[in-house]
Amino acid sequence: MRRLRSLLLLVCLAPLIGGSASALDRVEEYQRAKKDIQSQLRSKRPDDRIQAIHKLAEFPFEDSVRLIYGSTNDESPLVRDAAIESLRLLSDNQEACDTLLMIARKSAKSRDGGAGGAAALLALLYSDLRSTQRELDEFLGALVDSKAGPGLVVALVDELAVRRHPAAVVPLVRLTKTKAFEKQLGVQRAIVQALVRIPSKEAVGTLIEIMPSVGGEARADAAEYLCQLVEQSFGIDAKAWQSWWEKNQETFRYPARSLEASYRTTISTMASREYYGLPMFAERMVFVLDTSGSMSGLKLEAAKRELINAIQALPPHAHFGVVVFNSTVDAWHRELVAADNKNKYGAIAYVASQVAHSNTASYDALEVAMRFDTEAIYFLSDGAPAGGKITAPVDIVAAVSAANKVRRISIYTIGIDAGLPGGPLDEFLKVLAAQNLGVYRRVDG
Repeated sequence: MRRLRSLLLLVCLAPLIGGSASALDRVEEYQRAKKDIQSQLRSKRPDDRIQAIHKLAEFPFEDSVRLIYGSTNDESPLVRDAAIESLRLLSDNQEACDTLLMIARKSAKSRDGGAGGAAALLALLYSDLRSTQRELDEFLGALVDSKAGPGLVVALVDELAVRRHPAAVVPLVRLTKTKAFEKQLGVQRAIVQALVRIPSKEAVGTLIEIMPSVGGEARADAAEYLCQLVEQSFGIDAKAWQSWWEKNQETFRYPARSLEASYRTTISTMASREYYGLPMFAERMVFVLDTSGSMSGLKLEAAKRELINAIQALPPHAHFGVVVFNSTVDAWHRELVAADNKNKYGAIAYVASQVAHSNTASYDALEVAMRFDTEAIYFLSDGAPAGGKITAPVDIVAAVSAANKVRRISIYTIGIDAGLPGGPLDEFLKVLAAQNLGVYRRVDG
């Protein structure tokens, strides 16, 4: 009975299927081939499974698309890639796209929050069908407001980045038109990072085009790459880059040389504001100050002075917050505030009033800082973590990095008298920054 229902469904779909043979012949051909194809899909040899996927791609029916989709979870990366590529090639077939949309919508209602439909969305992003684009935009718009939505969109972008194929620029451009890009700094930064990895003229042009629309840290990512790529020194000046591109895009050729400069080494010298020598590109940032007992005396006074100078240097359009910690954590405000004179004076008074005492609950302070809607965190400490929810440095780095996977906050770290290079505190702050899009700065007394 199930076979009969499947055949009837395919017959109903037959008028939508093109080709030199009649639609009914194609349906019958698929039915004859299906048993052998399914046998190949069960083979232990990845090459057999890939061959089966390629055969299925010749029949853009709902049934065959679902079989291909099942292989996107194959244990072999080669088989998974073959399945995803086959779905991409089917993305201009209406029936295939309708099937993929059904898969994505069903997955969005499941416990995984849509993760099971990621490969379907990935393929749909390549589609040129207007109806599919419209439905996909509506779906992604609703998805971004869900708890798992931003993470799913970032995962899609990261998958496109891994492939590094010029064809990925088209879906990335489409994602820049969505609410996810408009609302989520993590999505913005993920798209910039994906475009940076694609060696094509189109990726460079898109990167320059979106620079004015992204946050300061994401803009710095783009500028750092562009400065290395074309050896120009426009920094984060989006208008200057756009003007340069208008004059040079026709003759631009992607260079064959590799880009190997360390993170933030190229762009840091072009920052107009600094804190302990670290660049301040973000327009939304949180300063985290250690006020534990070991910071007492001249050390804390110097740290407060540096922080006050950084706050005073903030432009009016910036937003900032201040968090202080010892055994406990205190935030000056629960949300970021505008860097106007009134708020600057309030923050300066708050910082100046701090006194040193007790332990160093580093994880708790980072956890509070990450609750803010921020692009960057500047974390200053002079001692190894002691007290709080998590104390082992390796566990703190793992927990913070996992929480930051979607948000893509830059965590800059400052070690005050951090001990010998490679010591516990030095290594903790260095790794924390390196794994979270930041830079570590030692400040020796």
